[in-house]
Amino acid sequence: MFITIFGWLIILLAVGVSVGVFLKNEDGTSYSISQKILTIVVSVLVIFFGLYLTGHSKRVNEAKQESISSSQKESISQSKEDSKFSSSEDKESSEDDENGKLFIRDFNVYLSNKKMGSSSIEDGVVKVILPNSVENMSVADFTVLAQEIYDHANTLASGEDYDAGIIYFYSQNGGELARSTFSGGIKIFKE
Repeated sequence: MFITIFGWLIILLAVGVSVGVFLKNEDGTSYSISQKILTIVVSVLVIFFGLYLTGHSKRVNEAKQESISSSQKESISQSKEDSKFSSSEDKESSEDDENGKLFIRDFNVYLSNKKMGSSSIEDGVVKVILPNSVENMSVADFTVLAQEIYDHANTLASGEDYDAGIIYFYSQNGGELARSTFSGGIKIFKE
């Protein structure tokens, strides 16, 4: 604001000097042609400088506003993009967690009804804890049991829109008994 006022004062002063050079002095004399030309040239330069100053603050403000506006638009755009990505990621994660809870609830009901233990999800991995008595089963009988549990788990999981992935089988003692394979079979660890 100060620069704009200063610019206008310079312009008015330059115009006043330019007009004054053509007026007669108090003693009736006037300035020479070379003095008049030199004064006009200097006044024009000073007027341009004044015009620059009057528009300078406006240009600075416009540049600041444009920069702020551009920065805000970019920030808003980035924020929307981050929010959209985070929101979809959170939504997927939330839905997956909710579906996993429903799956485990239903799977535990099934295991309880069959008196075959319990299940849980730890770090995205489904773990089935079977009674210690399964350790005394033959490999063939245990394979049939594990396959039945695995097949039922996948049926429940697909109904709950949940990917059960690989399922691990443990005894209550904590011994690893078996796990499902990517092809849908059972890999037995017990002997």
